[in-house]
Amino acid sequence: MRWVRTVAILSMSGLTGCGTDEDHIKLVRVTGTITQNGKPLAGADVSFVPDTGNKDTTPGVDQSGPEGGYMVRYKGRNGVAPGKYKVIVTPPDATAEGQVPEKFKNDPMMFKIMQQSRGPKTDGGQKKAGVKSEFDAEVSETNKELDFDVKTSSPAGGATKP
Repeated sequence: MRWVRTVAILSMSGLTGCGTDEDHIKLVRVTGTITQNGKPLAGADVSFVPDTGNKDTTPGVDQSGPEGGYMVRYKGRNGVAPGKYKVIVTPPDATAEGQVPEKFKNDPMMFKIMQQSRGPKTDGGQKKAGVKSEFDAEVSETNKELDFDVKTSSPAGGATKP
């Protein structure tokens, strides 16, 4: 009976520490501020798309807070692996969010899905691509702070690629 307990304990201890290889990738904490024409931009989607040449490919995402701050996360962990990234910043659609119909007030996710299925619009009623900016960034082995400024040509204009 004693050996059964010993085998059970050894089996259980062998299971601790098990996980996927992704759990062992060293991530670097990446934070920063998203601004639009120098002013903090809240609610912007921030995506870190890894270069195919990176040793580990860890795409990271976040959404900027009220003061434009973000912290990239990969699969529930803070940070991304060191390497080169294409950073895509997509500002929130302020006009769509400001016109949520009463029936969607308690379910903003359904409103967002409905808006996406209709496609983006222009002032003339024609569809246009969502406004986003792309940046190149490199994440080193140490904690990294990366700020990005989305440029627009006018208050209603589109973002430009720096």
